[in-house]
Amino acid sequence: MDPETRIADLEEKLRKAVESEELHRQTEAGLRDALAYAESIVDTVREPLLVLDGELLVKSASRAFFEKFGVCREETADQFLYSLGNGQWDIPVLRAVLGEVLANGRSFQDFEVVHDFPGLGRRVMRLNARKIRREGNNTARLLLAIEDNTERTRLQDELLRSNEDLRRFAYVAAHDLRSPLDGALNLLGLFKGSLEGRLAENESQMLDLSIENMERLAALMQDILAFAEMTQVPRQKNPVALENSLQIALANLAHHIEKNQADIRVGKLPEVLCDRMQLAMLFQNLIGNAIKYRSSEPPLIRIDAAVEDHQWRVSVGDNGEGFEAKYAAEIFEPFTRLQGSKVPGSGIGLATCRRIVERAGGRIWADSQPGVGSTFCFTLTMEQ
Repeated sequence: MDPETRIADLEEKLRKAVESEELHRQTEAGLRDALAYAESIVDTVREPLLVLDGELLVKSASRAFFEKFGVCREETADQFLYSLGNGQWDIPVLRAVLGEVLANGRSFQDFEVVHDFPGLGRRVMRLNARKIRREGNNTARLLLAIEDNTERTRLQDELLRSNEDLRRFAYVAAHDLRSPLDGALNLLGLFKGSLEGRLAENESQMLDLSIENMERLAALMQDILAFAEMTQVPRQKNPVALENSLQIALANLAHHIEKNQADIRVGKLPEVLCDRMQLAMLFQNLIGNAIKYRSSEPPLIRIDAAVEDHQWRVSVGDNGEGFEAKYAAEIFEPFTRLQGSKVPGSGIGLATCRRIVERAGGRIWADSQPGVGSTFCFTLTMEQ
């Protein structure tokens, strides 16, 4: 090879080497920029995040992780997860689930871990983990997201305790007030009888109003007591013929049915898994409401059942005054009375119905049209 050719060849090789070196530098710079960009995104996430390799060594951690658990980057980078913070992450259940993720590539979500961390105290955490593979790289990475639910859990526990205290208070108050109310009603009845024909018309009206108000208060106490007792009744799911529970309800409502000339038409009813007496209370409330909120026409009440999504859907429809659709959910809340004081009642009956159905594993809802009528539907588990 002549000298000129050799020099040209060397120049070409040098040029390619320079280009290769420049490409290498550009690639490294691009990787550094991509890594810095990814880390900046991770650091903006409010929840603690860890990126682990296949040996569970920490390759990256978010700022939220350092702040939440009181550690620094130098103590965390390239450290074994279970060695962090003097072993505070060496939790048996965490070992088990992360092992599943690495071995089988399975992810998990909302896995709850309760652990006492030195210096931090008891923490309730929800963990989410997913195995990640980078394109063109077989190295496995595991992303672990940590949500601290300690405060939320504490507030939920406090709310449950508060609700339980309120329920007990309502039960005790209703139970203890029922006896003096019954006594006062009896005394008022005797007093009215002893003064029969001796009172002026306005005095008699005031006495009747007093008795009526006391009766309404006694009924309210009874409904509150029934509603509060519902959570104390064991959840029983025995085969029950709906027809039997319905007959108990109809017997209890016989006077109101006859007085209002109600026409009650019953289709074929199945057996379900529930409590017989609670079902009777459910029917009694729904049929009683259909009679109470009747239109000018005699009440026509239809009771049917059909299979829907492997459950029984039971319906109680009427031709009453109905209500606007916007109240369909509100009416199942305690003390909700759309008619106010125009119609006697406590506003607890439908709330009791919802509690009965939900404790049986079903749901209850209503469809209605003003001036046309209402249909209340609920689902119950089929007998198996």
